[in-house]
Amino acid sequence: MIAVPTLVLALVCLLRVKRNGWWIPVGLLLSVGGDLCGTLGAFKPQMGLFALALACYIADFAPYGKLTKERVRPLVVAFLAFCTAFGFLASHIPSTIEAATVGFYAVVLLSMLSATIIQHRAQWGWEVAAALLFVLSDGLIGYSRYVAPIPSADWWILPPYYAAQAIFAWRYFVRPTNKEREAC
Repeated sequence: MIAVPTLVLALVCLLRVKRNGWWIPVGLLLSVGGDLCGTLGAFKPQMGLFALALACYIADFAPYGKLTKERVRPLVVAFLAFCTAFGFLASHIPSTIEAATVGFYAVVLLSMLSATIIQHRAQWGWEVAAALLFVLSDGLIGYSRYVAPIPSADWWILPPYYAAQAIFAWRYFVRPTNKEREAC
């Protein structure tokens, strides 16, 4: 059941694939795979599929990225906060190999957050909010897995995750085509 909301979002986005490209729908479909792995307790495959999903989101945002003066401060703040939180989390991971695996995933997650911050699209703040919700959800997963179990963890982890995916899908679905952007 956990994968159903993301699957619905992916299918809706597939209706606009010719208009807006493949990256977001493919990212959502990879997330569905990650959701399914999570329900089976397959943590490393789950991280792998989510890393690929995040790479799709990065590919969608990156062409619109440009580091400007007004984006430096939020990027630095996000980087420092992320690194601080990950440093805390990493200190609780018992295995060096697992710490490296989670570290790789964290780099991809931080890259996705950075790509949303430096993009220059209309209403880019929505994607930044979605990326932050994704980071929150993944941070709660890491905390619950490595630091201390969170009671009723799904009730804390899933709402920001679903909200992030819904925002990514919504922004993709309402995005103007290149022709529409040129006409403005």
